Amino acid sequence: MDATAMNRLPDVTFVIPVRIDSPERSRNLDILIDFIIRHFDSTILIMEADSQQRYFLKNNTHRIRYFFEEDHRPVFHRTRWMNHLYCKVDTPVIAGWDTDILASPEQINDTVEQVRYGNAVMGLPYNGYMYQTTDELVLLYQETKNLDVFIQKTGELIPMYGDLSVGGGFIVDTEKYLQAGGENEYFPGWGPEDFERTKRIEILYPQPIYRARGGLYHLCHPRNLNSRYADLESVISGKSELLKVCGMTVNELRNYVSSWQWTGKLQVPDSLKCD
Repeated sequence: MDATAMNRLPDVTFVIPVRIDSPERSRNLDILIDFIIRHFDSTILIMEADSQQRYFLKNNTHRIRYFFEEDHRPVFHRTRWMNHLYCKVDTPVIAGWDTDILASPEQINDTVEQVRYGNAVMGLPYNGYMYQTTDELVLLYQETKNLDVFIQKTGELIPMYGDLSVGGGFIVDTEKYLQAGGENEYFPGWGPEDFERTKRIEILYPQPIYRARGGLYHLCHPRNLNSRYADLESVISGKSELLKVCGMTVNELRNYVSSWQWTGKLQVPDSLKCD
């Protein structure tokens, strides 16, 4: 496979869990799918879990596989549904992606390359700055399909979490990530699962987590139930789980991950296993 083909990322699967809780969320997923299709040859797996189907594909390319599961729980168990999709991945690299996130193709390519060649088990396709966009900019992007709409306004946009963001999008070695437990389903809703994920990989693997240069752009949407802590109990349980993992040694964490009931389902396809 030549370098040009590899930069189209046929060896990557984008994993996108979604619950459509606003028109903006549906719009943002349309934008993201269009972005991926235009820039890459990757597989796209979409998992919608809700009381009824609310998202309908606008593009029927064979590279998209859409799944729906009936789920009446008000809180979207994102980590569970991501693991559900991981069981369907057959590429050596996974890009875990939120419905509302864009990054430059160059940053994504750069990060995939670091993971592809074993320089990192996990890479984050940005420098830690996740910028909140506006409806006006999102509409302008829809018209132009040009990421410069956001990039040129970066100095005017607010970083959502300072320079410390680790969520939105991440890229991992499929085999090693599934061996590390995939997503931690003890985070049943919105919370610090992104921080837990990166900390777990830092503890389990010697390679540093790679950071690309450039920012990440968060397409605006209403902050409903699944964009914030659901209640005080979820605040306490989420932070407790994060602190628990952060305090573990390598062996303690390996044993803890092996106790997770869902890890048995995360089988690495034989075609991806190292000899």
